Amino acid sequence: MSSIEEIRVEFPQLSEKVYCKPLVYLDNAATSLRPRSVISKWDFMSARLSSNIHRAVHFISGKATDEFEAAREETAAFIGATSSKEIIFTSGTTQSLNMLAFCLGEKKNFLRVGDEIIIGEEEHHSNILPWQFLAERKFLKIKVLPVDERGALRLEELPRLVTDRTRICCIAQVSNVLGLVNPVRQIADYCHAHGVLLVVDGAQGIVHCPTDVAAMGADFYAFSGHKLYAAPGTGVLWGRKALLETLPPYMGGGEMVGTVKWEGSTFAPVPHKFEAGTQNLAGIPTLTEAYTWAYRFRTYPELEGVKRYMLEALQDIPGLRLFGVPESPDEKVPLFSFAVEGAHHEDLALILDKMGIAVRSGQMCAEPLMDRYGVSGLVRASFTHYNTQEEAEYFIKSLQKAIKMLK
Repeated sequence: MSSIEEIRVEFPQLSEKVYCKPLVYLDNAATSLRPRSVISKWDFMSARLSSNIHRAVHFISGKATDEFEAAREETAAFIGATSSKEIIFTSGTTQSLNMLAFCLGEKKNFLRVGDEIIIGEEEHHSNILPWQFLAERKFLKIKVLPVDERGALRLEELPRLVTDRTRICCIAQVSNVLGLVNPVRQIADYCHAHGVLLVVDGAQGIVHCPTDVAAMGADFYAFSGHKLYAAPGTGVLWGRKALLETLPPYMGGGEMVGTVKWEGSTFAPVPHKFEAGTQNLAGIPTLTEAYTWAYRFRTYPELEGVKRYMLEALQDIPGLRLFGVPESPDEKVPLFSFAVEGAHHEDLALILDKMGIAVRSGQMCAEPLMDRYGVSGLVRASFTHYNTQEEAEYFIKSLQKAIKMLK
C-alpha cells in the first residue's frame, strides 16, 4: 500500500484551496473525488474512442464496445456476481431503483392489489419514492421497518411486518445518514423464508464494505460509480439472472430489441434488454479504474484509526448528538451525522466552509428519518481513504470553534 501522501497526489482536487485554506473534503458520502487514472480513462474515451457501442462494425466502435463490456466483467467480479449478464448499467443508484420498481410493477402476476412493500425507516429518498410510485400505481401498501434510538434497524419487528401479502423489502446496506452497517444477510434469510424479495441500496456500502452479493443474499443490489471514485452518471443494478429474465424492459429504444415488427416486438436478452439508447460511453469504462482503487482500499488501517478517533471526539463535545451510534466500531463506516444544541446545521456548515472544510448539511435526502428523530437537519462529515488523521483533528478543532461562535 502506498503512503497517504502518495495516495493524495493521485486525487488532484485535494490540492485545491478554499478561502486560501487547504481543502479538507469531507463530503465523500455525496460524491467522492476522482483519481488521475479515472480522469485519464474518461478523457481517453471522449477523445479517442467516441463512438456508439455494440451496433457498428468499424474499428472505433469495436474498441469502445470492448471497453464498455470490460467494465461489465470487472463489475461482476467486484461484487461477486455469477455472471456479467447480471450487470445492468445505469446512471446511478437512483435510476437503478426506479428501473427496478417499475419493472417489478409490470411483471406479470407478481403484484396484486393490497400487496405490501417494506422499506427501512432510514432510507434515502431514492429507495422510498420509486416504491411509493409503484404503490400508488398498483394500489399496494407501504410498511416501515423502524430504527431504534441508536439508528439500528429493529429486526424484531419483521415478524409483525411480514405477512403472506409482503412481496418486496427495501433496505440500505449502509445508511447515508447513520453510517451503520445493516445485517443484510440476516434480513435476506428472513425475507426468503417468507417468499419476499430483498432489494439492497448499496450506494454507501459499496465504498466501505467488501461486497459479495451471493453471500449477502440479496435479490437485487444497486450502487453509483460517483461515490466510488468513478465518473458521475455511472451506476449499476445487479439482479439474479433468473429474476431479471422474468422482468419486462424499463424503456424501449435502440439496442434493447430482438426484432421490431408492427405486429409486435421481441427484446434482447439480459442485460441489454434494460439498456435502451446510447449509454454513458465515456463514463462507464472509468468503473474499471475505480475498482482498482477500491481493491487497494479494502484493508486500510489508517482510515479505521480516523473512524475510531472521530467516534470518540464527537461524543466528547458537549451539546453534540451523534446519530448512528454503533455498539462496536466495526458496525459503522467513517460517516458521522450530528446535531448541536443551539446551533443550526446550515450555520455550522457555512462556518466550516470558511475554514476550508466541505461537509453536508440538511436533510440528507432522508426526511422521514429526520422526522423520526425530531430534527430539521443535520451536519454530516464523511471520510474516505484519502482523508487523514490530521484532517480529522483539524475538523474537530474547527467544529469546536464554530460551535463557540454560534453560542
